[in-house]
Amino acid sequence: MDGIITNIFLEVSNKNKMTVHRIGSVAPVISCLTLFGVSLPSAFAQEKPPTIDPTYGRPIPKQAMEAKRAPDARWIWASQALNNQTVYLRRGFSLGVTPAKAILYVTADDRFTAYINGRRVGATPTDSNEGELWKRVQAIDVTSLLKAGANAIAIEAHNDGGPAGALVRLESDAKPAVLSDTTWRVSEKSPDAGWTNVSFDDGSWPAATDEGVAGSGPWGDAVENWPAPLDAIPGYLFHLPIPPVKWAYAGDLDGLVWHDATSNMSFYRPAEISGNKDWRVIIDFGQELTGRVAIKSGTKGIVIGTGESSGEVMMKPWTKSESAVGPYTALRYASITVPGQNQHVSLKILMDHLYYPVRYRGSFDCSDPLLTKVWYTGAYTVHLCMQQDIWDAPKRDRQRWMGDLHVSGEVINDVFADQFLMEQTMSKLRQEAQGGQPATGLPTQHVNGIPGYSYSWIAGLADLYRHLDDKAYLESQHDALISMLEFCRQDVDDEGLFANKHGAWVYSDWSPEFGNDSALSRATTDLFLVKAVKEAVFLLRELGDEPNATKYAKWGEQLDQAAQAHLVSSDGTFGERKQENAMAIYSGVATRPQMAAMFERGIFGAETHDPEFVVSPYYGNYVLRAMFIAGHTQDGIDYVRSFWGQMVKDGATTFYETYDPFWNKHNFHAHLQWDEHNNDVAGYHVSLCHGWSAGPTSFLTECVLGVQSTGAGFKTCTISPTLGDLKWVSGVVPTPRGDIRVRVERQGTGLKLKVTVPKGATAKITLPTTISKVNGKQTDSPSLEVGSGTYTILGS
Repeated sequence: MDGIITNIFLEVSNKNKMTVHRIGSVAPVISCLTLFGVSLPSAFAQEKPPTIDPTYGRPIPKQAMEAKRAPDARWIWASQALNNQTVYLRRGFSLGVTPAKAILYVTADDRFTAYINGRRVGATPTDSNEGELWKRVQAIDVTSLLKAGANAIAIEAHNDGGPAGALVRLESDAKPAVLSDTTWRVSEKSPDAGWTNVSFDDGSWPAATDEGVAGSGPWGDAVENWPAPLDAIPGYLFHLPIPPVKWAYAGDLDGLVWHDATSNMSFYRPAEISGNKDWRVIIDFGQELTGRVAIKSGTKGIVIGTGESSGEVMMKPWTKSESAVGPYTALRYASITVPGQNQHVSLKILMDHLYYPVRYRGSFDCSDPLLTKVWYTGAYTVHLCMQQDIWDAPKRDRQRWMGDLHVSGEVINDVFADQFLMEQTMSKLRQEAQGGQPATGLPTQHVNGIPGYSYSWIAGLADLYRHLDDKAYLESQHDALISMLEFCRQDVDDEGLFANKHGAWVYSDWSPEFGNDSALSRATTDLFLVKAVKEAVFLLRELGDEPNATKYAKWGEQLDQAAQAHLVSSDGTFGERKQENAMAIYSGVATRPQMAAMFERGIFGAETHDPEFVVSPYYGNYVLRAMFIAGHTQDGIDYVRSFWGQMVKDGATTFYETYDPFWNKHNFHAHLQWDEHNNDVAGYHVSLCHGWSAGPTSFLTECVLGVQSTGAGFKTCTISPTLGDLKWVSGVVPTPRGDIRVRVERQGTGLKLKVTVPKGATAKITLPTTISKVNGKQTDSPSLEVGSGTYTILGS
C-alpha cells in the first residue's frame, strides 16, 4: 500500500505543476493554468471552458493498463434478486490432502448461514442496532471438518431488500482453495433434506449468477476482514493526483476559517481542544471528485472521513477509514481526525482521482455565461458517473440504473460520443432483466424491476444508434428488443392501458404519487410505453425487420388511441401535474391543441414552493424536452436558469440527485429530500453528483443549438437553432462522420448561421425566420437541405 501512496505523491510537485502519465510513456511536466484550483494544460487556456473537470484537455492514453490482481471470489446469487428472498448455494470440491489450517471467509447481503460437509459452522451475527451486517466478513476456522477427497460448502442466504449477493472464500493452508463464482449451484426453492451434505446431488440446480468480483458492485470495498485486496478498479480507469485547495480546523460549521492548502501541510492541535480529545482538520479539494483520499503521515491512528459537502464530512462522514488510502467513493471534502495525544501532525494528502479517459468532443457556448456553465457542469456530472460502468452516482448507489442512463447517456452521446462504456452498460442492464434466459425468451423482470426503465432501455438504444450508427451492436440486441416488447405487452389490459400485470415497481419520479403504483404513475408509465414502441419500430425498420416493425407499429397506434381515450382530462390536458403532461408531449401522444391547453393552464409555469407539485432533476429532463416540442423553448431556457442555474449559483460543481431552490440553504445537504419526502432517506444520503440530473446539457445542445440526429449516426439530421432571448449560441456536436459545428447570432432583425456538415451527413436546416441567403446567394425558403460543407446562412 505504501508503494501506491509513494507513486501518487511522486506525480505531483505542487498545485500548479503536474506530471501527466500516459500508458507506455511519461509526458514531461507542462505549464498549466489554474481553474477553480485545478490545473489544466496551457494549450487549452484560450478556450477557458467553464468546466472544473481536471481531465479536460488531457491526452487520452493509447491503451489501458490491465489491472494486476489475483483471482478472487465473486458475489453470487440467483438469476434475479427479490425482496425477502432466500436462496441456497452449494459447491462440491476436492482436496488432495487434509489441510493443516483452513479458514472459511463468508458474508451475504443481508445474512447467511454456512455449512461444511453437513455441519453448521457459522452465520451472520445478530445486532439489532446494525443495519449493514453484511459488511462484517466472518472468518471461520473449519480445519477440523475438512478432509482429503470430496467436500462441500453450502450457504443459506437471505436478502431483505435491494441488492443481493453472497461472497465466499475458503483458504486451505493460506492459499485459496474455493472461491464463490458461477461454478456454484443455486436453488430458489427450499431443497430436500441433506442438501448440505457432500453426497447431495445438485446437478439439477442452475448455475449461480455472477454479481461482480469482491470489491465491486453496490458493495464496493466496504466489506471488512476480507483476506485479499479489494481494489477492483478496472484497467480502463485512470489515476490523476489532485492536491487540496483549502483546509480549516473543524469547529462550528458556520465558523470554518479556510486557508490555502498544499499537498504537504503541518497542523497543530487547536488551543480550544483540551486534554486528550481527538481533533479534526477539514480538507477541501475544490470540486466533486471520484477516487480515494491518500495520506502519508508518521502519526498512528489517523482516521480519514469523506463527504460531498462540508456539512456531511463534519456531521456524518459517508466513509471512514484508518487506512493510508481511503475507500473508492465520490467526495469534495475530507476530514482528518487526529488522536488527542498528538499536539502536532505533518502529512501529505492528495486525491487519487479515478476517471474514465474520454475527450470532450462536444462543446457549447452562448451569450449567457450561466447557461454555458450549466452545460459543462452537466457534462462533468456525467463524466464522474462513468466509472466501472455508467453509474447513477459515484457515491451512492454506484449501480446501473436505466432511467438514469436514459438521461446521462444522451449527454454522453452529445459530449463524449463514447461507445465502449455505453454499450457495456446497456448490455448488462438488459441481460440482468433476462435473468439467464436466452434472448429469444421472455425476460424474468423489467429492467431494474421498473416498467418505465424497460421503456428507457428501448428509447436509449434508439438514441445510441442515432448518434453512433453501430449496426453490429443493434443487430446483437434484436432478439432482446423483441422479447422485451412482448414482455411489455403482457402489462397492458383489454382497454389498451398499462395495468402492471407483472406487479412491478411502477416508478416515474421522486414526487408524491409518482414513486409507486398509483393512478398518476400508471398514466405516466403508459405514455412512456407509447414512446418506447415508436422507437422500437424505428429500430426494427433500420434492421430490415419489416414484419415486426409493422406489427408493433399497429400496437403503438392502439396504445396512442387508448391514451387519448382514457387519459385526457375534460380541459384537454393530461392532468394537473407536470410529469404526466410532459410525458404526453414527449411520447408524441399529445396533440397541438392539447399542448396549447397545458400552457394556457400554466401547468409548466414557474416552480413553486409546493411539495405536492415537486419535479425532480431527473424528470426535469422530460419537462425540458416537452417545452421544446411544444414550441416553448424560451420557457425551457428560463427553467434551466431558475433550477439548474440556481444550483450552480448555490455552489454546485456537479448536479444533485434532488434539489429545490426554496429549501434551506444553511447546511443545505441536510435538507435535501427524495423518495416522496421520506425523512428516513433525506439529507446526507442524497447524492450531490447524479447523472440523471444532467438533462440541461443535452437540452442546450439538441434544442437550443438545435442539432439532432434523425438517422443512423447523423446520416440525416436537423439543425434548427432556437435562440430565445440569447444573442448568440455556438457549439460542436460529435458524430461518427466528423463534427457538426454551428454558430448562430442575431444580426439586426435577422439571424446569421454558420454551419459545417461532415462528409456523409445530410442536414435539414431551419430557422425561426425565412432563409434569405446561402453563401451569398439569394434564396427565399423556410428550410434548406444540404450535404457536407461549410455554409453561411442568413435569415430575415
